[in-house]
Amino acid sequence: MMKIKFLFCCFLLAFSSFSFGQKILGLSFVGTKEQVLPEQILPVEQLGANWVSLMPYGYLNSAQDSIVAYDTDWQWVGEKTKGLNATIPLFKARGIKIMLKPQIWISRGVYTGKINPTSQHSWKVFKASYRKFILHFAQVAEQHDIPLYCIGTELPSVVKREEEFWRELILELRAIYKGELVYAENWDQYDAVPFWDALDYIGLNAYFPLKGETPLTLEDIQQRWAKTIKRIGQVNKEFNRPVLFTEMGYRSIDDPLRRPWDYRDKVQNYNPKMQAMALEALLKEFIPLPWWQGGFVWKWFPDHPNAGGENHTGFTPQNKLAEEVLRSYFTNRK
Repeated sequence: MMKIKFLFCCFLLAFSSFSFGQKILGLSFVGTKEQVLPEQILPVEQLGANWVSLMPYGYLNSAQDSIVAYDTDWQWVGEKTKGLNATIPLFKARGIKIMLKPQIWISRGVYTGKINPTSQHSWKVFKASYRKFILHFAQVAEQHDIPLYCIGTELPSVVKREEEFWRELILELRAIYKGELVYAENWDQYDAVPFWDALDYIGLNAYFPLKGETPLTLEDIQQRWAKTIKRIGQVNKEFNRPVLFTEMGYRSIDDPLRRPWDYRDKVQNYNPKMQAMALEALLKEFIPLPWWQGGFVWKWFPDHPNAGGENHTGFTPQNKLAEEVLRSYFTNRK
């Protein structure tokens, strides 16, 4: 840890104070096999995160399947209602707010944007099953007085085909849930969502590719954001809704900016400095924007002492240089 802090001091440039206001500076808290313990909340609080995203899962056997299975016997407890009922009070007791974000996982990791039941009848069955899944966890959110609920994650094939379904579902949710609503669309499809006006936020999983030459500096990364920021700002203006990064993050590898969403290639050089610079550039560029509501860093494991660390090339910032970057920004919010 001393080595991490030393590197942090060496490379992190001083930044001016931003007006953080009520920005969401959150973490995507990973559901676990066993129940979360109270002491596992403390590292989140010490980091300065003011929100977490909790993610129960529903499962499809394939992209053509129609039945969303959830709360099954074989799921990990952190992915189920039982786990949420025990975990939510632990965060609330620490004053950390929650976005409940139910997600679908397709067998073998098939991208959810490929969901495509094979017939009209299969689509009808899928919509009924998904509706039941989302309404169930909305009731959990209402029961626990959770302030923000995500109605779906990266489902562009369903969004493009079924606008009426989504608008009807949103109305149903408004009738049973008093909090705010967001949908989490992928970085390359967010400008094709037709129902942002029916929600409280424009939700983006912000894995935008920022291609360029390497090596680079913090300022280089900031400059790469210019065109993307302009486009997101146009969508914000079109729908008059604040933008929330429902997921944001980078792997600790040599070039995490080229394909930030790609977790498949495990054989990569460990580069904690690049992950840290990428996250800092994002925060420096977006925090001052009045239409940016904040975001959730992907991802944070409850077993903090054994998460991430040297030679871990995944997304988590834990026990890496990036953790110190987040702590600096999260604890300096005003």
